Amino acid sequence: MTLWVFLAFLALTFSSAKRNTYRKRPLPLTSIHIIDRNGFAETISNKDRLNQYQQTDFLSSQPYQKVLRIYARDSKGNVRSVVTTYHANGNPKQFLQILNGRANGCYYEWHENGSISLSTKVIGGVADVTPSAERSWIFDGSSYAWDEDENLIGEIFYNQGSLEGISTHYHSCGQVWKQIPYKKNQIEGVCEIYKTNGEILQQINYVQGQKHGPSFRYWDNKNLASQEEYCKGKLENGQYFDQQGNSVAEVKQGTGFRAVFGKDYIKEIQEYREGILEGEVKVFTACGNLKRVYHVKNQIKHGEEVDYYDSINPQTIQPKLAFYWYEGKIQGHVRTWYSNGVQESQKEMANNAKHGVSTAWYQDGNLMMIEEYDNDKLIKGDYFRKGERAPASQVITGKGTATIFDAEGHFVQKINYVNGKPDF
Repeated sequence: MTLWVFLAFLALTFSSAKRNTYRKRPLPLTSIHIIDRNGFAETISNKDRLNQYQQTDFLSSQPYQKVLRIYARDSKGNVRSVVTTYHANGNPKQFLQILNGRANGCYYEWHENGSISLSTKVIGGVADVTPSAERSWIFDGSSYAWDEDENLIGEIFYNQGSLEGISTHYHSCGQVWKQIPYKKNQIEGVCEIYKTNGEILQQINYVQGQKHGPSFRYWDNKNLASQEEYCKGKLENGQYFDQQGNSVAEVKQGTGFRAVFGKDYIKEIQEYREGILEGEVKVFTACGNLKRVYHVKNQIKHGEEVDYYDSINPQTIQPKLAFYWYEGKIQGHVRTWYSNGVQESQKEMANNAKHGVSTAWYQDGNLMMIEEYDNDKLIKGDYFRKGERAPASQVITGKGTATIFDAEGHFVQKINYVNGKPDF
């Protein structure tokens, strides 16, 4: 049996026969905990009432949020349980087998339309299906994932909690997208990425989870987009080309500029120093226009960032937004402009909070407002109608009314402030 035949059979099993897989239980229920759609919780341990649920197909549509079934101890002294959750439309969402109070057994997920989403095996971890519980699970064996149309999108293999072997991800059309080799939970070997037409897109060498050795990216089967050489995760050398084969960037001995590619265009030009991203980054649109410029230091944004309006003429760039990062936080002046080049606003920031003077102008250049903030609290504000010198409203010592107008001077709303915060 080929892999594809097996996977098709597996998907068919879940979509058509899942209702019967766990219907028959040789052991009687000892208790059942139910949470309905309104959040009402009930625990049932009465034998007569439990008998009503013994043959219930909990993988069919149910009016519950969550059901925990606990079964009688088996001949080996084990206590088995099952948790099932449901989508808002009643279809099953999650199914987890539990052994002696720990997650152990099969785990399944379904899309809201009823199609299978995930099939895997758990051999340890918290016996619940909350996100925090899932993070504690230990996976083992084969895991499969499908999209809502029951197309296989991934097959991943674990060995007692560690990724092991080749993990394969698929495009929705069925073509292989990524093949990633793992050894003891780290990428080890050549990672390959493919286009939807089956052509190779990238080949990246890894050793112990780090890029090490040659790496290639292709525009198509005949044209190379980049060739790189890494050493223990650091970029040593790289050459980058456009679709016509012209050089667009180069890194030598860890220093230079690296190109990052979109599907069919150059997406970013990144500055590298000593093998790591450090310095200026330019971001481009699919049309080749400059979209954003920012700077990186110690792996976080640091320095000025400028966003630009999308322009038909790449020779004419108009700033839209400019501000400064300091160790990953916005610090200093934040400025914005209208598309006609007139400054729209300027405010002072400290540790991602408004702190200092904030000013805004109408599109024709007339003053709109002047505010003063202290750690995100509005202390003082004057708000002007377009062309008028006397304020239409004021905020004094954190109390008053802010009258807001749009760029053309049309009234938008009034906001009352108390203790420097909006009084909604």
